[in-house]
Amino acid sequence: MTAHAHIDHVDAAHSGHGEDPRLAAALALKFEPSELHEFEMADKAAGQMMGKLLAFLFCVLVVLMAGVNIWMIDNKSKGNDPQAPVGGSAHPAAHAAAAAPHAKH
Repeated sequence: MTAHAHIDHVDAAHSGHGEDPRLAAALALKFEPSELHEFEMADKAAGQMMGKLLAFLFCVLVVLMAGVNIWMIDNKSKGNDPQAPVGGSAHPAAHAAAAAPHAKH
């Protein structure tokens, strides 16, 4: 008898008793009920661990984003513009006026 025919035979035999069809299929594949229970518990534990890992990574991402926002707000309030020209005011008009006399030569 093939495995498929054996599973159909077991399903037909156990379907009227109200048993879990997964348990009947496991018995047909020669798994013990305790092995099926252990697998389900291990699967549940793995799912919980993945959920905890994703929650931890989400919290790390939120903290990093908050840190970057605080750093940007703090540096903007001090006027520390990394693209501003070196040596004076951060206003472009002041730099243009200062450079104008040198351009006439």
